[in-house]
Amino acid sequence: QIADPPGVLFLRGELRATDEVAIAIVGTRHPSLYGLRQAERLAASLARAGVTVVSGLARGIDAAAHQGALGAGGRTLAVLASGVLHIYPPEHRSLAEQILAQGALLSEAPPETEPLAGAFPQRNRLISGLSLGVVVVEAPSRSGALITARHAMEQGREVFAVPGRVDEPTSHG
Repeated sequence: QIADPPGVLFLRGELRATDEVAIAIVGTRHPSLYGLRQAERLAASLARAGVTVVSGLARGIDAAAHQGALGAGGRTLAVLASGVLHIYPPEHRSLAEQILAQGALLSEAPPETEPLAGAFPQRNRLISGLSLGVVVVEAPSRSGALITARHAMEQGREVFAVPGRVDEPTSHG
């Protein structure tokens, strides 16, 4: 239940009633090793507790969150800025296939749609909207993860943060 729900939501995979108990994990595309470990650990712990993990299939923290849930045998939902038949980024095709076995891919864009820059902030309201709360892991001040956190607050969801470690460089430098 969000203020601006999509007119239609495309789905590949399966949604279950248990997916109503979901937590989103989002963060930077350029995480530190610490951030990746924390995202994966949190997702695995949530999955083992029966909580569905929601994220955006992006590089970095999103991918680690999906992998953590999958590795623990749990459910995960990926909300895409592209269509559900156009996996972006392309190197996450295998991860998307794994997600289909234990969850679903969702998008408000028609199935063959390529991602457009403006679609990413739009899809973030769906990530938070599908979740009871949002965990932000290592988000720079200008990031999609903080847009997701803002949507979560506007939607009355809980917001949690895992800040980065200052003594560890990020994966891009």
